[in-house]
Amino acid sequence: MLFQMCYGPELKVIYESIRQNPGLNRNHLKNDYQYKEKGDISSLIDGALTMLIDLNFIHEDEGYMYVKDDRDWRVTSVFKELSNISKCEERETLNFIFSSLYDQVFVKPNQLFVTNIHYQINSSLSKMMVGHEKINAWKRIMEYFGLGRRVYSGFYALPNLALLHEIIMEVGEWEGGLHPFCENVINPILPCITSEGNIFRGMLYGLIALNEEKIIEVSNKQDLPYKSYGPNHQWNWIKIH
Repeated sequence: MLFQMCYGPELKVIYESIRQNPGLNRNHLKNDYQYKEKGDISSLIDGALTMLIDLNFIHEDEGYMYVKDDRDWRVTSVFKELSNISKCEERETLNFIFSSLYDQVFVKPNQLFVTNIHYQINSSLSKMMVGHEKINAWKRIMEYFGLGRRVYSGFYALPNLALLHEIIMEVGEWEGGLHPFCENVINPILPCITSEGNIFRGMLYGLIALNEEKIIEVSNKQDLPYKSYGPNHQWNWIKIH
């Protein structure tokens, strides 16, 4: 189950430990990271391992952990796996809810800030309920991944520039319409198309910020068969060097 009481950094650390030392078990990991004699971090280790298994980063064989693929830790890989999970899981399962929450609650309705995510999720369910603790766990993990910020009791879904920059760097050189770029290139990694078929405001604001930092170029070209964005509909073209 992806809803775990994790904080974020331990996922990368534990994944890299297993990647560098295949065959570690829970006791090995606990001994490596239990830096105080008092206390017990077993539940934190178990939560991180459960998330990594469900994200298809690692697998367990008779209590020993191995990576699925020998790949560097990338946040973009996490979001790709979440996208795959949201397509494969049945709708009223906890993994589907976790993996699709950002898209369903923020992107599809084009909402940057939502205060009562708990209500938004449960009002659409008929067979189960998702508790506040699970929603808080989602917010904590997504903030670490760069999807936005926890604000008071809600979540502000403005992807940070480091996350968008990582996606852009992975894409490499590209030039074309802004809308098809978001729909065909970014959306399979990070959902960014609303239910009305527009670019999600959070994504658009992030791309404009990258344009201001000269990491990408967002501009206007005349007579294009693509949607234009901005206060004066001045953005419809993107170029990545």
